[in-house]
Amino acid sequence: MKRYKTIIGSVLLVAFLMLAGACGLVSSYDYAAYPNIHLEEAVHLTEDAASPYCDFSLDYAYLDEEGDSIAALINRTIQHEFLGEVYASLTPSVAVDSFKNDYLRDYRQETEPLFKTDVAQNGNTGEWPAWYNQTYSMVSLVEDGYNGIVNVSSNVYCDMGGAHPNQWGRWLNFDGSTGKLLTLQDVFPADAKTSIERMLLDKLIEHQATQYPDETIASLDDLHNKGILQLTEMYIPDNFLLAKDEMLFLFNRYDIAPYSAGEIVLRFGYEEIGPYLKLN
Repeated sequence: MKRYKTIIGSVLLVAFLMLAGACGLVSSYDYAAYPNIHLEEAVHLTEDAASPYCDFSLDYAYLDEEGDSIAALINRTIQHEFLGEVYASLTPSVAVDSFKNDYLRDYRQETEPLFKTDVAQNGNTGEWPAWYNQTYSMVSLVEDGYNGIVNVSSNVYCDMGGAHPNQWGRWLNFDGSTGKLLTLQDVFPADAKTSIERMLLDKLIEHQATQYPDETIASLDDLHNKGILQLTEMYIPDNFLLAKDEMLFLFNRYDIAPYSAGEIVLRFGYEEIGPYLKLN
């Protein structure tokens, strides 16, 4: 549901800027207002309503950029990261509509010839391979973050008829005063890498222990026995979120664990991670 700026919100924002202008990252944007675009469409491979189809849905949050160059800059970066470079220069509404149309067009162009060949060879039996029916869904969210930072996240579900669907998350953090996309190098000093990786490993062990309360998971070897960190050492992921009250790190499926482990989110209070942040 769209939420729009109000006079009260603007007054409160001005008051906040006057009080906090000298303290860290402060945005000129009214983060009480995050419009949302909802698109939903199913496209069949033929005119027959019983033919296979692709089910597409998108709930896309963005910043109201009217008269705000910083919001516009953030929106373009979001589009680049979530939709692709070709959509980065468009307005949000045009970008998501173009993405939807292109995705569904590609589905038909790539799948329709195979389906028609299948029908010609085997008849219109109505029993088709599972991969003819496909699903794509994206949900994105914009929220207030830590100390004037804008948090943007997306979750994608993509089922192309394989052994299992693919799901992945993407997290972004923007300096609300400049529109800059923050990287790990912006957030942590280089000499903190080893310490943070150790903290992540300890938190991962703790996290997995809660997932398997009837087993003993207290070491790296115990993680290995669960298929975790077998192919990589612990690292600081690019998927992090400087949320209002905590910092979160996201490991998608296959990043450090098998698909069956699902996504893994490790959470730190700012009393834990704060001493390492360059933003303080």
